[in-house]
Amino acid sequence: MSDELFLTELMTKIHFPQEAQEVYLALQQRILHNPQHNNSMKSAVQLFMHTSSEKAFEEIDKLSAELKEHSYTVSMLLLLLCAKPLKEKYIENELPEDIYWDSIKDLGYKLKECYHIYGIWGTFVRDWFPGFYQMSRFALGRLQYEYASFSFDTVTINGTTIKSGDKVLMIHIPSSGSFTKEERLESYHMAKKFYGKEFDNQPIPVVCDSWLLYPSYKEVFPKHSNIRSFIDDFSYIYEKSEEEFHDAWRIFGTDYKKPPKDWPQTTSLQKAFAEYIINGGKAGTGYGIFIL
Repeated sequence: MSDELFLTELMTKIHFPQEAQEVYLALQQRILHNPQHNNSMKSAVQLFMHTSSEKAFEEIDKLSAELKEHSYTVSMLLLLLCAKPLKEKYIENELPEDIYWDSIKDLGYKLKECYHIYGIWGTFVRDWFPGFYQMSRFALGRLQYEYASFSFDTVTINGTTIKSGDKVLMIHIPSSGSFTKEERLESYHMAKKFYGKEFDNQPIPVVCDSWLLYPSYKEVFPKHSNIRSFIDDFSYIYEKSEEEFHDAWRIFGTDYKKPPKDWPQTTSLQKAFAEYIINGGKAGTGYGIFIL
C-alpha cells in the first residue's frame, strides 16, 4: 500500500475531520514534490522510529520553517507517516491489530484538542507520543497503560504490598468522549490479560498521576458521574497543590486563559469548577493506586 493511500485510510479510520484530512493530504503532496523537503521528512521518520525523537523534532521544526507551516501541523504529519512502520512493528511482534488501532487513535484525540485550543490542525503535545511508537505504551480499550516504577514508601493495598522501585502499571485517560463504568471495567480486564504474564499472573498494582485524582476535586464532580466512579477505584498516595489551574483548558477549552469569572458555564462541569476556583478552591494533582 502506498504511503498516500495508507495516510488516507489511517485518517479516516481514526476519525480525522474531513477538513483536517484535506490539510494533511495537501501538505504531504507539497513535501513529496520538493526533494529537499521529502528527504527531510524521511529523515525525521527514520530518527523518530529509531527512538531519536528529539532529533526528529529538530528536523521537523526546520522543515516547518521552510514550509511556512506551524510546527504543530507538521509534527502531526510526522506521527501520521510513522504510523505505517509502527503497524509493521506490531505485525513483527505478533501483537493484536485492535490494540494498534486503539493506540493510534490517540492522534485523533490530540488533533481535536489542538484545534479546540489553538484553531490549528496538529498537536501541541508531540513529546507525549514516543511511548506509543516505541511500544512501551498501549491503549487497551478506553484506557492507556505503560510500565512505571513505584516511587513512594511501602504500602499494602487489599493484601498486596508494593515497595519503592516495584514495577507498576501507569494508567492514562485519553480525552475520547464517554467514560462509562462498563468501558472502564472492560479495559481493566484487557490489561489483566495483556500484562498478566509480566506480573507472574499475580495481582497487578495500577497507579494514576492525574488532575482527576486531586482529592479536593472529588466533591466537584457529580456524585453519580463516571469520573467520580473512576476516582473511587483508587487509594490516595500523594497530592500536590498548584497556584494555577494548569488543567483548566481540559474543561474550558480556548477560554481557559480568561479570568475564572469569565469562564463559560454552559455545562454542569464548567459551572462546578468555575464556582470552585472563584470561591478560593485550590488546583492540583493526585496520585492513586489500586490492585487489579
